[in-house]
Amino acid sequence: MSKYNTFNKNTFSVHTRIVQFVGEQKKVLDIGCGDGHLSEKMSLNGCEVTGIELDEKSSQKAQKYCKELITGDVESIELKDKYINYFDFIIFADVLEHLKYPSQVLNQFSNFLKEDGHIIISLPNVANWRIRFNLLTGNFDYQSYGILDEGHLRFFTEKSAKKLLSESGLKISNFDITVGDLDRFANLFHKIGVLWPSFLAFQFLIIAERNNSTI
Repeated sequence: MSKYNTFNKNTFSVHTRIVQFVGEQKKVLDIGCGDGHLSEKMSLNGCEVTGIELDEKSSQKAQKYCKELITGDVESIELKDKYINYFDFIIFADVLEHLKYPSQVLNQFSNFLKEDGHIIISLPNVANWRIRFNLLTGNFDYQSYGILDEGHLRFFTEKSAKKLLSESGLKISNFDITVGDLDRFANLFHKIGVLWPSFLAFQFLIIAERNNSTI
């Protein structure tokens, strides 16, 4: 489901931040787990990882890092009842933009969170300054990866990302960003990006929980 087949070790990358957020000894559902690079890191931290992956070759690679690996389309998969109120974290890393109905998927899978569980989501920011500049010059060209990944069915801004969470019955507990892969002055550029996320964010990194007031 995801085309990102290596673990990004950058301090402020989505991958690194997700592993930090999850911590140790947690029950995790890694949706769109790809080759299992995130799953591997979390399993090394003592987490029990269940994976979902559309691509059969990738799922075979990820299998060794997961307690259970489910191969199939997340928009049609039905998890077993044993997973209701089961997971500490459910991860959608670079996944929702590939789906036809992301709100329905979020709403469905929130049932598998523990009462105090969290969903971690990363989404590309189509309003990033690079995309705006290209539009000014008349360009909106799809690419093999990144914000204009040719596999993206949905595009998100800060406003529409927050709306998606609200419509899915979720409450945002932490809203962070990445500004891209920077080897130098990463901390400085992250701090600047947080001041103007709608313009400078490359990706949004969102931690959400079930909004019990809507249940």
